[in-house]
Amino acid sequence: MKLSMSNLDIMVCARELKNAIYFRVDNVYELDGTILLRLRSRNGKRKDLIMELGRRINFTDRVYKTPKQPSSFAMLLRKHLAKTCLFAVEQPDFERIVELGFSGAEERLLVLELFGRGNLILCDQARKIIQPYRAEVWRHRTLRSGDFYTYPPKKSPDPRKLTAACVGRALSSAPDVVRGLAVNLNLGGQLAEEVCARAVIPKTRRLDELSDQELEAIINSVKELLEQEPAPCIVYADKKPVDVLPFDFKIHLGKPAKRFGSFNEALDEYFSALTVASAAEKRKKRLDRELQKLQKRQRHQQAHFAEMYAKSTELKRRADLLAMYHPLVDELLVRLNRIRGKKGWQEAIALVRKAKDAGEAWARAFRRADPKTAGVETELAGQRITLDLRLSAFENASQLYGQYKKLAEKSAKAKAALEQTAREIEKLSDIGTPEAESAPSPKRRKSKWFERYRWFISSDGMLVIAGRDARTNSEVVEKYMEPNDRHLHADIVGTPHVVVKTGGREVPETTLQEAAEFAAMHSRAWREGLGNLDVYWVMPEQVSKRAPSGTYLPKGSYVIEGERNFLKVPVKGAVGVLVVDGEEVVTCGPSSAMQKHSRVVVEVSPGGSKKSELTRKIQSRLKAAGIVVSLEEIERVLPPGKGEIQR
Repeated sequence: MKLSMSNLDIMVCARELKNAIYFRVDNVYELDGTILLRLRSRNGKRKDLIMELGRRINFTDRVYKTPKQPSSFAMLLRKHLAKTCLFAVEQPDFERIVELGFSGAEERLLVLELFGRGNLILCDQARKIIQPYRAEVWRHRTLRSGDFYTYPPKKSPDPRKLTAACVGRALSSAPDVVRGLAVNLNLGGQLAEEVCARAVIPKTRRLDELSDQELEAIINSVKELLEQEPAPCIVYADKKPVDVLPFDFKIHLGKPAKRFGSFNEALDEYFSALTVASAAEKRKKRLDRELQKLQKRQRHQQAHFAEMYAKSTELKRRADLLAMYHPLVDELLVRLNRIRGKKGWQEAIALVRKAKDAGEAWARAFRRADPKTAGVETELAGQRITLDLRLSAFENASQLYGQYKKLAEKSAKAKAALEQTAREIEKLSDIGTPEAESAPSPKRRKSKWFERYRWFISSDGMLVIAGRDARTNSEVVEKYMEPNDRHLHADIVGTPHVVVKTGGREVPETTLQEAAEFAAMHSRAWREGLGNLDVYWVMPEQVSKRAPSGTYLPKGSYVIEGERNFLKVPVKGAVGVLVVDGEEVVTCGPSSAMQKHSRVVVEVSPGGSKKSELTRKIQSRLKAAGIVVSLEEIERVLPPGKGEIQR
């Protein structure tokens, strides 16, 4: 199974990454050592670039849960890369290295190393290291802040510039062809095997066994691989992905494969599955370690409980026997104590033994006595019990009962601990196989064209769109407004152009009212805290770019000709979640429209809370209803300025 991208993979991937040149860095996240760059084009198109140190780099359409608190490295990258523009993607000398160049106030270079443990190094335009993800020192180079970034020592020529002499030198010091290509030509094992397969040369052949034609075939095979048009695929074995390739390899001939439109798509699916499998394996090992610890604890607890239970049971049995035979025991203790007081211990013990041998009942239970401890060992119903001569049978029994009670309590606690451990083991066992529960992060839904603008669906099912700035205002009017649509605006600077997409239908009054409210809530009236605003609607043919003679129209501005139809509307709105292509998408529009289409509605109005604070409150409301939406998505749809939740 391929665990990281090869030199060839990086070459093909880098070509596709150049499609994001001129995209700007929107944000940077770190996800457990994986870096995610959120890029956005001028027209709002989004691309997420994922970089897994030592493993992969590719565009991803998957939704990753970003941390609430960014790491220090992510904060550093944000500081240097936010709002910069990607202008270069390079793979130096066919190495497993990708360099990303960013232009802004100052140029920055981000170097991703995909060999070994991998690393990510932020440099200035002179290649001086600002900060590596991981500081490292080798004999031949260092990766530390303040040092200049240098490549690892080059051991082989660039395969893209191969000659027969290069191949000859590379293979001359190798034990066979495949190892010479893999190591001395820096092709890697898989690519070296594929070259041998395409050249129809056994990989175990030595250089001195190769003919000139075979040497030429090797060179041609390398060039063919490096120049082949991509036809990306994932190769499977036993229904599990084992390789991701930019095109078919002969070494995988006959194996099932899944095709993709781009190599980045294939890389994303393969490594997402690999990451899940790797995480599942780590989780399984962790669960196994936890289970072994619990089982070891359980064995100790079982032994401890068995010991406590046996001791407590034994003590109770002795106490019960003393209580049962107390007349006999009391007579033995009284007589032994009396004789000991008159004639001493030795004479007393001798007389008791004589009485026992004679068959006298009171002495029958006696076995021995210890003068030092005043202890008397007896035997009752086959049970040996040591008594204190200074106490009566009941007093001795009470002592045993007391000891029994303490041990019984310890035994109960040991049993409770044992049961708790058993429950923990059962719970851990019920978790099941991690692989069965794990799945790659879901793919990000592809946005509809109108999601680039402000939008909502009216109560009557009509799409209403509005611009976000001067450029998108122009697009809404000039690109999407059609003859039967309606145009809305207000006589206040800072109002978006709003278009009701009618689809040729008549426009109900409710839709016009809602569109007017939509225009008001996204206007400057919200920021200024106005309660109401006059908004007018007109037909598309009344909207013109022809400025009166001697005047100039700024970008995104239009002249309205003819009569205007005014509506006085409140400046308020509501956040809801509408279903688009089977998925829930957050938007902000009039309360009546949100009530019609959204199962959760959060009404908002101008107020004193910062937009970030308002966003968090709305997110909490949605989360309580079982809807997970990012803060970024919510903030993007809210009106401009501060606000408050109404209900």
